[in-house]
Amino acid sequence: MIKNGTTKGTGKEYDGVKIAYTLTLSSAGLVSRVQTSYTVSRDGELDEVTVDSRYTGWGSKVSIKAPDPDTVTSKFR
Repeated sequence: MIKNGTTKGTGKEYDGVKIAYTLTLSSAGLVSRVQTSYTVSRDGELDEVTVDSRYTGWGSKVSIKAPDPDTVTSKFR
């Protein structure tokens, strides 16, 4: 594991899809950014999907409210 800085890699393959990632930690050793990308085939064409997530405010007070029960499910497709 890294203390601070950036590391890159490729996760395990799932259904033929490999996910590449870049993980960046702050000088405090907290995650500050995660970038992931993978390629999917849709209708014979390849599309690259990229997700860039940034994390700030570690240690800040937060308030999380439960969603309306009518808007959630426990069933998966």
